[in-house]
Amino acid sequence: MADVSGAPKRRFKISSESGPSDISPLGHLVNFLLIGFFCFIIIVPFFWLITSSFKDMGQFSSVPIQWIPVPWHPENYLIALKSIPLLNYIMNSVILATIQVVLGVFSSALIAYGFARFRFPGRGFLFVVLIASMMLPWQATSIPVFLFYRSLGWLNTFLPLIVPSIFGMAWNIFLLRQFFVSLPVSIDEAATIDGCGPISIWWRIILPQSKPVLVVVSLFTFMWSWKDVWGPLIYLTDSKLYTLPVGLLMFESPFEVQYTQQLAAVVIAIIPTVLFYVFGQRYLDRGITIADVK
Repeated sequence: MADVSGAPKRRFKISSESGPSDISPLGHLVNFLLIGFFCFIIIVPFFWLITSSFKDMGQFSSVPIQWIPVPWHPENYLIALKSIPLLNYIMNSVILATIQVVLGVFSSALIAYGFARFRFPGRGFLFVVLIASMMLPWQATSIPVFLFYRSLGWLNTFLPLIVPSIFGMAWNIFLLRQFFVSLPVSIDEAATIDGCGPISIWWRIILPQSKPVLVVVSLFTFMWSWKDVWGPLIYLTDSKLYTLPVGLLMFESPFEVQYTQQLAAVVIAIIPTVLFYVFGQRYLDRGITIADVK
């Protein structure tokens, strides 16, 4: 049928040419080689760790390195569990890490919501102080803090490790605040019209939309607590209260260090963090992407 409108026909052609952002085959090869190289650097130490946990001391000390133990010694794991109260240390770490994650993430999210949504005198200055505190290693203030906790009678308890998390963690507050700022204020205004107060808005609207970044913060907090050796080593003197990182030091002595048994305990120690990542990977990847974009 002829076109009676008289308008000129427009022809659209889909070009099959590569755009300027497409990567050439050589670029793909270079990327593949770089990724493979860095993966190799990361995987090899873990492979050595796992295989060394099944060696005896002769295989562990052999030169050149014996990558595959022959024969295997799975009894290293049983010896590691029996030589020290490893299960007790693991339970202490699980309890402490769980409490710190719950309290730390909850309080950090509440403080971050205040920085993101409320206007009050000194807000900018306090936020700058918060950012500056991230640049100061807490070991620099460990002596006055230790004296303060000793005056309260909190030594040899979990209180010095738990109570600070009630007041939030600087990195968590910063990351959550940046995400909360990206959420439109219109949802707060709509909720206010419906009769919601600030706490209700935070609990029922803001937090449900923040699951990915909350998972990221939870994982960071868990890993920080799980691998922390400085705090438990300073504040805890009763071996029954030792956490797993401190317990790993029990394999060392002035006369002999059972490296293979210690490595077996290290493999056991990294299992919870691996499981945490596996179950939270979907939210973790999305949360990191959102944090970078926002």
